[in-house]
Amino acid sequence: MTDSNSQPEVDLLKIELAIELDQGKSVSEVADNFGVTTAFVKAVKKICRDEIPIKKKIKTRRFTEAEQTLLVERLAIGESLEDIAVEAGIKESTVRRWCKKHGVSVPRNIEQINLTEQYEIRELLEEHDQTEIAKAYNISRDAFKELQEPLHSMLDVETLSYLFELLRERPSASDRILCEIAKKVGLDIPESAVRSYRKRLKLLDLI
Repeated sequence: MTDSNSQPEVDLLKIELAIELDQGKSVSEVADNFGVTTAFVKAVKKICRDEIPIKKKIKTRRFTEAEQTLLVERLAIGESLEDIAVEAGIKESTVRRWCKKHGVSVPRNIEQINLTEQYEIRELLEEHDQTEIAKAYNISRDAFKELQEPLHSMLDVETLSYLFELLRERPSASDRILCEIAKKVGLDIPESAVRSYRKRLKLLDLI
């Protein structure tokens, strides 16, 4: 009866997350504190906005050029466009317009980065300066945190299980050979993911 037992726990967790968000904490901060993904926290945040109608305060003053610059500069260092807009009490489209006006690119979130790029970024993060990579690929702070996870974390459970057995059986085989073996059973595994998982298993003294 896992569904009936786990649902109340999930509902309670959502309430706790909503309380933290209402206290002004950022999505990434709440995700870190509770050990959940930023996507989960954002989903809770969206539900709260949809279910609790909030009267938006109409800004009677105009943001100065200096204020606009400060806001878009926060985007430039990886802060979420959504968080900045909510905090400032303005529309996301307004922030985007200011970004265009001040020549600032809106950092991409994880949903806007295709799987090929995700693998590429994760691989580069193992050997290159993180700040430079974040700038080069124009990714948000939340996306960057998710991409800091090891390359093999992108594999599903079935693929990881197969790769685990494969590495145990043939620990000295090259990454390329293991990928070719996996491909024969219908699993397309990047060499970088094999290398990452091999390193992980070695650290755990499992191969």
